[in-house]
Amino acid sequence: MATATSETGSVEETRTKTPEPPRATEQVHVFEPYRYALPKLGPYFRDVWARRQFATHMASSTLKGQHFDSFFGQFWLVLNPMLLALVYFLLTSVLGGQSGAGTSAMNHFVGLLTGLFAFFYTRNVIQFAASSITGGGKMIINMSFPKILLPLSTTFTAMLTYFPTLLVYACFYIFVHHAVAVGILWIIPIFIIQTVFSFGLGLLFAAVTLYFRDMSTLLPYVLRIWMYITPVLFSLSYVKSEVAAGKLPHAIEAVYKWDPFSPIINSWNTALVGDGPRPFWKGGTINGHFYAAASYNPQLTEILVGAVFAIVALVVGAWYFMSREREFAVRL
Repeated sequence: MATATSETGSVEETRTKTPEPPRATEQVHVFEPYRYALPKLGPYFRDVWARRQFATHMASSTLKGQHFDSFFGQFWLVLNPMLLALVYFLLTSVLGGQSGAGTSAMNHFVGLLTGLFAFFYTRNVIQFAASSITGGGKMIINMSFPKILLPLSTTFTAMLTYFPTLLVYACFYIFVHHAVAVGILWIIPIFIIQTVFSFGLGLLFAAVTLYFRDMSTLLPYVLRIWMYITPVLFSLSYVKSEVAAGKLPHAIEAVYKWDPFSPIINSWNTALVGDGPRPFWKGGTINGHFYAAASYNPQLTEILVGAVFAIVALVVGAWYFMSREREFAVRL
């Protein structure tokens, strides 16, 4: 009986005991109701910069995991877009007759590679980023870090897979054009603008895919349709010449002009294959219209418009991603 009274007293004592305040060295976590809001940008981006090596190392590790650091891995990186370009070359040249008068098959093939390689880079940045959050679920749940590092890492991965294709393109370009002008340096700011534009869209789709998982299945089809309405297979200059000849409706030219990616891809085409109605155009008549020799200097207005679209894509994508990243662990 004495024992029961002692135990009862112990329980009562435990219930009425005041909890001890946390020690000064203990870390206190305060959980507040969640609301969509941006984190403090200063500490956030300082943390991103401090962990920048994480993004680069993760990109190289991803490529090693897929054996892209080997010879055959690098060979496949080049062979894959080359085979796709060959397929589209047959479709546009043999079946569609796009090469036209005064254009050799090799000129047309290099012109096609220009748009395809540039578009595949943007496609890879967006697709890799779209799966970066759902694919890094264990890391997000078990570690505290700025989640923007994951799509940033996949962007580095897309860059590393894109650079080998540029070397192959350079061989075809010199073989056809026989010269390299100073104006080709325009591709550096164009590439930076394109990367910012693609990364912004990648951030947007990375967050959207977490809420709508079917987006990962739908996205490849959306990107393929986007390629058909962008001056990739048919340059804007070619479409203008066909519209002027009455072979194409004006609506197609309007779609090309309103596409936000059009200024970027058209700047690529102008800097590398010229702004003529055909790649590397040296002047002549097509469909009764005379066209002067192509210029290889991109229009400054197009580059500025492309830069504006890139900044808008980055701001919108970063805002949507960062305002929701505290919810990622719950959604996963």
